[in-house]
Amino acid sequence: MIKTLANAVHLTYTNDTGTAMAIGEVIALPTSSGHRQAAMVENDNTKNGSLADDEEGQVLIRGRILAVKSSTVAFAQGQTVWWDASENEATNAAGATTMDDFVVGMCTVAAATADAQVELDLNWGPDGYSIASSSSSSSSSSSSSSSSSSSSSSSSSSA
Repeated sequence: MIKTLANAVHLTYTNDTGTAMAIGEVIALPTSSGHRQAAMVENDNTKNGSLADDEEGQVLIRGRILAVKSSTVAFAQGQTVWWDASENEATNAAGATTMDDFVVGMCTVAAATADAQVELDLNWGPDGYSIASSSSSSSSSSSSSSSSSSSSSSSSSSA
């Protein structure tokens, strides 16, 4: 479960995923720049505890939250926190191994491996999605270097 602590910025969101989203669930919202922005489902208009498909509700896109974290990682203050979508928990860059994983924010208070939660600023930090700017690296940077082996052998031999 995730708990909102402070500095909240909300966004009205219509769930178009085909499935219901639980209140407190961390999701990745697509942006116009093609990046993904972390969000936490906060409430629904029907007050049934989840945001049904095609239902409108509020998501948190900026604020300090407590998030469930992996029991195998520790976080230093200021460290980038990733969201492991398959495990539904905060992790570090090494634990973010699929394309569904995304940067969720920046750790605000150091968390030991034994800690169950990490305090973080949602969409904040050097790798977090910036609301004011579209130059973010919140999606996995997969720079595909296409090694074109077009060896143009235009060797001119001089006699």
